[in-house]
Amino acid sequence: MKSIKITHVATAYQSIVTILDSKLRNLNKYEDLDVTAISSSPDIRTDRQPAVRHITLDIARSIQPLADLISIYKLYKIFRAEHFDIVHSHTAKAGFIATLAAWLAKVPLICHTYHGLPYFDGQKKLAYLFYRLLEKFACFFRHRIFTQNQRDLPECIKLIRNRNKVFFEGNGVDIPHIRNLAQEQLSQAREDYPGTGFKLLLLSRLEPVKRVDDFFRVVQKLKQEGMNVSAIMAGAGPLEDPLRNLLSEMNLNDCVNLMGYVDHSHGLLAAADIVCLCSEKEGLPRSLMEAMTLGKPVVATDVLGTQELVVDNQTGFLTPLADIDAMAEKIKLLARNPDLRSRLGIAGQNRIAKHFDETNIIQGLYNFYRNRIK
Repeated sequence: MKSIKITHVATAYQSIVTILDSKLRNLNKYEDLDVTAISSSPDIRTDRQPAVRHITLDIARSIQPLADLISIYKLYKIFRAEHFDIVHSHTAKAGFIATLAAWLAKVPLICHTYHGLPYFDGQKKLAYLFYRLLEKFACFFRHRIFTQNQRDLPECIKLIRNRNKVFFEGNGVDIPHIRNLAQEQLSQAREDYPGTGFKLLLLSRLEPVKRVDDFFRVVQKLKQEGMNVSAIMAGAGPLEDPLRNLLSEMNLNDCVNLMGYVDHSHGLLAAADIVCLCSEKEGLPRSLMEAMTLGKPVVATDVLGTQELVVDNQTGFLTPLADIDAMAEKIKLLARNPDLRSRLGIAGQNRIAKHFDETNIIQGLYNFYRNRIK
């Protein structure tokens, strides 16, 4: 049987070894798929290795016209040399560059997955219009696009102007793998929580849309109201230094451990009492999917993407964006009620098993590849 050569392209190495790790690993199990990953070189200290063959191509995160043209040319050369049947991109910047390079290289099938659209309600109007224009341009060269949440489907159809070219991919997790990792990492993770307080965790990239500073304000409010809190913020990104300064200004260093990137996030989830997320928008938040897989109640902002995962009052709580008081109140409610935490956690586990098991998503993606590359 002919082997189908596929490459998945992302901007950051971190995306390859975290967000896309289980997807790449499980796709690579199919005997007729030859899977490669392409991303920038590691910008984090990690021992994690990609699940598949990895090609390094540094791609600037911000828009840099000259550097971006060079990246397109280099990626075009890689595509020509490798003779990929399918190029499947992820994240906005890599998606734009990979799409143009694949079209120039005459790759037979060019796909892109939106992990949440790069433009969204509440964004500055000029930025919204600019990013939307870039995506409309890129979609002119794409054969198929995928979305991870249902709410983005209508807009994706507008972008590519053909309903038959848009697919709901969804998002999921490798349930047994997560549970195994959590057990292996648990003892190490317990030592990372500061003090003996009620354990809160936020896993997130450190960028403006994630609103990590809101999490700090929630912890500060809880502390001021007399609650003993032990919090961890784990993740890398451009705001790490400003956030460290903010922690000091808010006098939270005694109860918040800002760890940067970690290789034992599943252990941190297993050790947590509640997992939080303060984002302005998401595709489908993997950190919350993994938390629910491990039976943890979640408290998160009521925004696009998260709304599709978390059922308010059933698997956790959704609070208005930037409403510090509301999020703090829900955390206090859960802290006082271990039975409620247990009930929400069990409901979350059931929801993940029923709707977000990655096995079904991988099978659907494999069938898509097979049916289009004969």
